[in-house]
Amino acid sequence: MPDLLAGSRVRALDTPPTVWDVELSSYTTTSTSFGQTTSGGTYAVCGAVFTAPTTGRVEIKVTAQVSNSSTLGTSVAAETRLGAVIGSGTVVEAVADGTGLIHYGTDGSRKTISHVLSGLTPGAVYNVILLHKVSGASTGTILRRELIVAPLT
Repeated sequence: MPDLLAGSRVRALDTPPTVWDVELSSYTTTSTSFGQTTSGGTYAVCGAVFTAPTTGRVEIKVTAQVSNSSTLGTSVAAETRLGAVIGSGTVVEAVADGTGLIHYGTDGSRKTISHVLSGLTPGAVYNVILLHKVSGASTGTILRRELIVAPLT
């Protein structure tokens, strides 16, 4: 995938628009595996569809306010799939602790983490969804989620 270096002629499709989603609702989970399960209430999906830039690289930013009913952790992380339907398609980057945010303890904290996803096919359409879990027998509370996907040159 070509880099867009100084002096390069840049076309509109080289850098597709940044996409984002914001979901303010609060919910809880007791699941120790990443997913969309809740302990009650309605789960609102936080996800976005994007087109890979010419470089095949994007920055994925995840923000959420999280807390836990104990000293254990509550995690929120992104999973990227091929296609325009959020939450379905072939997994390109599986959800993982290393690319998500985690907060330990009962004091609620709003955190942001970002990472670079490379190796995407330029011009292909992908989707990203935020998933969550707790690190042990506890209840995690998640609210004010935000997801941003920005093309990288």
